[in-house]
Amino acid sequence: MFKKISNRTYLLEASKLGGMFLFVFLSIISWVINPKVDKDVKDVLSSNFIHFVVGYFILTLLFSLLNFQNKQNAKSKKAIALLIIPSLYILAYFWAILTDYLDSIFHSESFSFNSNHFVTGFFYLFLIIIFTGLYYLVNHWVNLKKQKELTLQATNLANEAQLQMLRYQINPHFLFNALNTIRSMVEEDKTIARDMITELSNFFRYSLSQNGTTDTLENEINAIKNYLEIQKIRFEEKLQIIYDIDENLYQLKIPFFIIIPLVENAIKFGLESSKMPLNIKISAKANSHLEISVHNTGSLVEDSKSIDGTKTGIENTKKRLSLYFPDNHTFKLYEQDSWVIAQIIIKDFRNLIAE
Repeated sequence: MFKKISNRTYLLEASKLGGMFLFVFLSIISWVINPKVDKDVKDVLSSNFIHFVVGYFILTLLFSLLNFQNKQNAKSKKAIALLIIPSLYILAYFWAILTDYLDSIFHSESFSFNSNHFVTGFFYLFLIIIFTGLYYLVNHWVNLKKQKELTLQATNLANEAQLQMLRYQINPHFLFNALNTIRSMVEEDKTIARDMITELSNFFRYSLSQNGTTDTLENEINAIKNYLEIQKIRFEEKLQIIYDIDENLYQLKIPFFIIIPLVENAIKFGLESSKMPLNIKISAKANSHLEISVHNTGSLVEDSKSIDGTKTGIENTKKRLSLYFPDNHTFKLYEQDSWVIAQIIIKDFRNLIAE
C-alpha cells in the first residue's frame, strides 16, 4: 500500500507533521523555560494539541490550494498567483481564530473576536510562508529527480533502439536474404544488383551514423525507403509501396528508429495475412497535430505481440513515445477496412523543428 504513495505526497505529509511537531515542541520548551502562572501542565499540553490539529488542518488546506495552482496552465497560474498572498493571510487569520475558539471550548471559556486575532494572524502568516516555500522546494526536488529518471530511461531506450538497429547489421536472415538476392541479380541484372548494394549500404550507414537520440523525419524516411527497396527487390511484384509524405515536415526532429520497426512489422505479418500483392503505405501529415502512420493490407495476426523481435520493436516504440512526448501523443495498432494501421499522433509538434 505504501508503495503507491508518491515521493511528493510522502515528503509533503512528512513536512506537515514534522513542522507541527517542531512547533509544539518549541512551544512546550518555551513554557518550561518561562512557565506562566495561570497555566498548568494539562492546560499547556491540551493547548498545544489543539495547535497541532488546527495547524495540520490549515497546512492541508494550504497544500491543496498550491496543488490546485500547480495543475493549472501558465495563464491560469499567473491569475491565481495574484490571489495567493491575500489567501495566505486569510488562512493565517483563520488559523488564529480556530485555535482560539477550540481552546476556549476546551477550557470552558467565552470566545469573542478581537484585534489580537489580526496580530496573531501575522505570526501564523510567517509560518504559512515558510511552509509555502517548503512546498515549492519539495516540488522542485521531486520534479528534478523525476526528470533525471526520465532522462536515464530515455537513454536506456535509445540504447535499446541502437541494439535493435544492430540486429539488422548482424541478423543472418535479413543479411543472408539480401546478399542471396544480390548474388542472383549479379548474373541476371547487374544494374539491379548494384542498386540493391547501394540501398543496403545506405541503410546500414543510417544505423551506424546515429550518435544521438533524435533525427529528422527526412532521414528516417530515407532509411525506410532503403529498407523497403531491398524488400521490394526480394519480393518483386508481391510488394507495392506507397508514400504519402508532406515534405514540409521533413525537418521535424523525431526519435530515431521510431518508424522502421512499424514498417518491419507491416511486412512480416502482412505477408502472412494479405492477398498478394501486399500494399504498404507510409504516411506523414499535419494539421492541428502530427500524424505518422504505417498501413498494410491484411489483418491483425493473432498473438503477434508474443513473437520475439516484433514485441521488442513495438513496445520500444511505445515506451520511447511516452518519454519523448508525455501526455502529448497517442499510439494505435488497429484493423480498418482490410488494412492494418500503426498510427502515431503527436498533438503539439511545432517545437520539433530541427535547428
